[in-house]
Amino acid sequence: MRTAVLAGCAVLPAALAGTPAAAAAPNPVPTSSPQASQAFRAEDARLSDPGALARGIAHPDVWWTLDARKARVFAVGDDGRTKASFTVPGTRGWDTLAVVKGDGGAGTLYLADLNGTGAKHDTLTFYKVPEPAKLADGALAAKAYQVTYPDGAHEAGTVLGDPSEQRLYVVTRAAGAASVYALPAALGSRVVNRLTRVRRLPFGVRGGAFAPDGRVVLRGTGDVRVLAGIRDKVTQVLRTSAKGDAVAVAPDGRHVLIAESGAHPRVFALPLSDAPSPQTESATPVPGRAAADPMPGGGEYRPVKQTLPGGMLGTGSLAGLVVLGAVGGGLYLRGRRRVRH
Repeated sequence: MRTAVLAGCAVLPAALAGTPAAAAAPNPVPTSSPQASQAFRAEDARLSDPGALARGIAHPDVWWTLDARKARVFAVGDDGRTKASFTVPGTRGWDTLAVVKGDGGAGTLYLADLNGTGAKHDTLTFYKVPEPAKLADGALAAKAYQVTYPDGAHEAGTVLGDPSEQRLYVVTRAAGAASVYALPAALGSRVVNRLTRVRRLPFGVRGGAFAPDGRVVLRGTGDVRVLAGIRDKVTQVLRTSAKGDAVAVAPDGRHVLIAESGAHPRVFALPLSDAPSPQTESATPVPGRAAADPMPGGGEYRPVKQTLPGGMLGTGSLAGLVVLGAVGGGLYLRGRRRVRH
């Protein structure tokens, strides 16, 4: 009989060590009931059951999503058009995904097999997939990792990827309560990696995502709850009739996106309060990408637009070349006049 080897967790940040923090109030009063606006609608008929929604890193202009029934990963633009779709040979199926920065700042997709809903399991499977350099239909190579709970079997609900710490979290799925577990900082492929319990939440969780500034958005039944951090209290509760458990946060941190299921699924946007201004936003700017459009908390969702190529650096270089060209042209004309005289 084979005995699984448990990999010891790498040293966790101080915020994750020790006894789980006190949970927030189980039923905080909703702070608002905003009207959801449609951000975009998926045009691809193959995408009918989005299991996740995460912004790309190598491709910051796409949303990565998947359809578990089709066993296919999609890169979808802000206009709802599929830019590429991929299969992942050698995997047995997955329910959700998260995107974090990998080695050297490259994007890494983690596909998670949560064993479906309605059943408890003590082990989960994660597939590590480098974000493809080119968006063209094809197959992605994956590396499998086994992870196990430290306290018995649970029904997993969602996976969160922290953009600042490059750490993954598993949140269990339950009607009235949920628990948050952290994956080790480094995963071993030949061992079973042990999760670390972080905290308990006194409310149910069906989906979730990190915001660029470190806030955590969790999807419940009929509401969305915003935490100041993975171990912090609820700061905002949004009542909404928008359906779907696939949740993401807009790159500027001002809207939470919810993807519904069905043919050509729609993605709705809800405004968030207390979002950082573009000047103080903690997310690392993407080279060559324009700054986020100013958008008040109650405004309509608008995707980030591309402006001049190369961003501020490229624009400054272009201006410098124009000035140098003008100076050089002036000196050339001046020299010709001297030769004539």
